[in-house]
Amino acid sequence: MTEKMTYTKALESVLSTVEMSDEVREKLEALKAQMAKSSTKSSKPTKTQREVAEFTETVYAALTEEPVRCKDLAEILGVSGQKVSAALSKLVKAGRVVKTEGEKKVSMFAVAVEE
Repeated sequence: MTEKMTYTKALESVLSTVEMSDEVREKLEALKAQMAKSSTKSSKPTKTQREVAEFTETVYAALTEEPVRCKDLAEILGVSGQKVSAALSKLVKAGRVVKTEGEKKVSMFAVAVEE
């Protein structure tokens, strides 16, 4: 697998292979340092991100090992199906919830059981 090319790595490559004036080199080194500094900052989640995370946990708490439709969860929680669907997608991607097919090819969701 190839390593992801970042702006910092691209700058390092240019600085190590291309001949340039001291002034240009100084500017590129400063830019590289600035990029490294900004990439190490830890960003706190926004209010919306926190709310989405909390709602995702609410959806997870409402699930059981018995498969349920997204529509049914939405009705139980009193929110839109789209909102529940987005939360379920995150939970499936994280491996915390399993998605199966019910009658008439309707998607069903249940808590992932650890084996």
